[in-house]
Amino acid sequence: MSDIRMVIGGLFLIYGVILIIAGVVGAAVNLWTGLVMAVFGGAFVIWARAKRI
Repeated sequence: MSDIRMVIGGLFLIYGVILIIAGVVGAAVNLWTGLVMAVFGGAFVIWARAKRI
């Protein structure tokens, strides 16, 4: 995990999942923000895996 994209993507995925769970329980803003963060984090992880430095 020496690639910074994996770290950033992983953090966005974790925070996104937490916000998705909070959004299902409560406010809709958390749900949409969590979905966007999870997609963004997933894109970073896929990018890091597809194109190694």
